[in-house]
This record gives sequence, structure tokens and C-alpha cells, in this order.
Amino acid sequence: MKVILLQNVKNLGQKGELKNVADGYGRNFLIARKLAIPADASHIKQKQAHDKKKNEEVLAKKAEAKEYEKYVLEFSLKTGEHGETFGSVSKKDIEEALKSKNIPYESVELDKSIKGSGKHEVILSLGDGVKAKITAEIKAE
Repeated sequence: MKVILLQNVKNLGQKGELKNVADGYGRNFLIARKLAIPADASHIKQKQAHDKKKNEEVLAKKAEAKEYEKYVLEFSLKTGEHGETFGSVSKKDIEEALKSKNIPYESVELDKSIKGSGKHEVILSLGDGVKAKITAEIKAE
């Protein structure tokens, strides 16, 4: 029996995948618990249309990610006599700067705050596994 998964099922597959399972397992467990639907012709066509639309969205996000490389977020930090910076630029600061410039993103991937002056690369997640690089420039005050 072929089924299309409606949710992630442990040891079977991810949401949206087409799987071939035993008849009893498909009817009595997966379909009964609304974890899957039978893979008849109409459901397969719907899945193909959905997959096509999803692929187009991912391609659009990848094109958008290339545009993000042009953006530079500028921050200024106070510095001491010997060039050491006081303070840092955190993930929250970067998110606020992105919002002020109306740059859409899903999340900012930054392990630790940026403490040094100069140009730093920040990774943004745009969703659907697409990542974009943006530059954060820290200037000394």
C-alpha cells in the first residue's frame, strides 16, 4: 500500500514523503491516526503540485539570498586608547537592524556576540534550508 505522510513518522519518513508500507500498517495505524493518507491518483497530483510550488519558493529564496550579500549593517562601539572595544554587537542588535531596514529573515545564526571592530560575516536563515550571508561592519567611535 502506498501512502503520503502527513506528519513525520519515526523510523518511516518525513512529512510529505510517498512511502510503500504493509496494508495493515497503513490502514490500521497510519491512516487511522491521521499520520498518512492513501496515495491515490488525486493525492499524488496534489503532492506533485505542492512539491513544484515548494521548489519554486526555494529557488526564489536562493535568488534572494544572493541579494543579501550587498547589504551592510553598520554598528559603532566605543573604543579605548589602545583600540580595544567596549561592549559588543549581539544577535538582538543585528535583528533590530534587520527589522529597521525591512530585511525579511527567519532567524539569525550567531554563536557569540561580535566584539572586535571591522567587517564580520553573519548568517541568516531564510527558511526551507536556505542561508544568506550579510556583512556587519563594526566601526570605532
